[in-house]
Amino acid sequence: MFLNHKHTAIAAFLLCGLAPLVHAQTSVQFYGKLYPQITTYTLGEGSKPGTVVSTLVKPITAAAASDSGQGMESSNSYFGFRGAESLGGGMSAIFQLEGAFGVDDGTSPKNVLFNRDTFVGLKGNFGTIKLGGRMDTVYKTLADQIGFFGASSGNTVSASNILAQGGFGSSASERFHERPSNTVLYASPDMAGFQALLGYSLGEVAGSNTQGNIYSVGGKYDRGAVYLALAYEQHIGLFGGSNNLAASLNNLTTPGAESKDSSVRATARYAFAGGTQIELDVAHTELVETGGLRGHFRNYRHNSMLISAEHKIGLWTLAGALGHSQAGNCALVGGVACSTAGLDATMSNLGAAYALSRRTRLFALYSNMHNGYSANFSNAGTAAAPGVGQSLRQISTGLLHTF
Repeated sequence: MFLNHKHTAIAAFLLCGLAPLVHAQTSVQFYGKLYPQITTYTLGEGSKPGTVVSTLVKPITAAAASDSGQGMESSNSYFGFRGAESLGGGMSAIFQLEGAFGVDDGTSPKNVLFNRDTFVGLKGNFGTIKLGGRMDTVYKTLADQIGFFGASSGNTVSASNILAQGGFGSSASERFHERPSNTVLYASPDMAGFQALLGYSLGEVAGSNTQGNIYSVGGKYDRGAVYLALAYEQHIGLFGGSNNLAASLNNLTTPGAESKDSSVRATARYAFAGGTQIELDVAHTELVETGGLRGHFRNYRHNSMLISAEHKIGLWTLAGALGHSQAGNCALVGGVACSTAGLDATMSNLGAAYALSRRTRLFALYSNMHNGYSANFSNAGTAAAPGVGQSLRQISTGLLHTF
C-alpha cells in the first residue's frame, strides 16, 4: 500500500512551495532519518491452560502458539521541514513539520502526513514555547538518551518497551511514551546546564474540560560528561487500567468513575573519555481509578528499570541494554483480593553499527523480551505481539541514513 494521491499531492506542493523559502530564509531545513531493517523473529509458546495467572489477566483457555518468521520494517523513519524567522530583540519564530513513513511500503501511519513533532512557536531569552500536535511529552523527551546509535526509536530495542508500559492487556492507553495532539510545551532557558520543561495536552472530549488531558513536567542537568533528569506525567480520564481489563473488572461503563494515571522517571547518564557512556533509567508507574463497583479495578503500581551502555571503537559502535519490570501490586474496590503474580518481564538488547560515513551506518540488533507467566510485554515489529507468557526473540540487520 502506497501513499494515497491526496498525500502525494500535498507533499509535492510543500516541496515546491518551500523551495523559494529556502532562498528567502536560510534557516529552513529539509531533514530526515531512514532506517529500514530485515527482522527475523521467534515467538515462544505461551502459558498453558490451568496456569494460575494474575487477577488482571483473563484465565488461559489455550496457550498462545509459538511462531517464527521474517519481514522488513522501517521503525520510525521520518522526514521533515524546520525553520526560523528572526523577529528582533533576540526573539525568533520557529516551526517544524515532521512525519513518519514506511520506507518498506511507502505508507504513513493512519494516513496522517505530519504525525510527529509538528508545531509553531517562539524562542527567545524567556525560553521556548511550542504549540502543535503529535509532540513528544516532557516525560518522553528527557529519558533514553543513548538510544542505540540512533536506531532505537519505535524499534525492537526501544527502552519504552519495558519502561513505559504495563504487562497486561493490549490498549496503549496505559503507555507513557506518546505523542499527543493539541499540545503546548515550554522549555526554560539553559541556566548553567539546568533546564525546566512543562507540557499540557488537551483531550478535547465533548462535555469535559479534563478527560483525556495529559500533564507533563520535568527538569534536567546536562553539562559535560553528566546528564541527570527527572520527569513526571499524569493522564486524566484515559483509564489505562480499565481499558486493559475484562468487563467484570473494568470501570468503563460505571457512572462517575474517574481515572488518574501517572508515572515518574529518573535518568542518569555518564560519558567516559574514550567513547563509552552508560545510562540508568528508573520509573514508577501508577494506574489509579475511583468510583468503581465492589470487586472492580482500583489501582495497579509497578517499578521498572533499564541500564544501557554504548562504546565506540574506530568506525564501530557497540551497544547493550538490560531492563526489568517488576510484577508490582494491585487492588480491587472493597478490599477484594488482587494478585499480580507473573506480571514481570525482562528485556535484553545487543547491537553493533559500522559507520560508512558521518550520516550512513550498517547495523545489527538483537532483542529478547522474556515475559512472566501472566505478562505480555511487547517489542514486536513484524512479529505478532506476544500473548500471555510468550517470549519474543528478534534479530535485525539494516541500513541507517540521516540527511
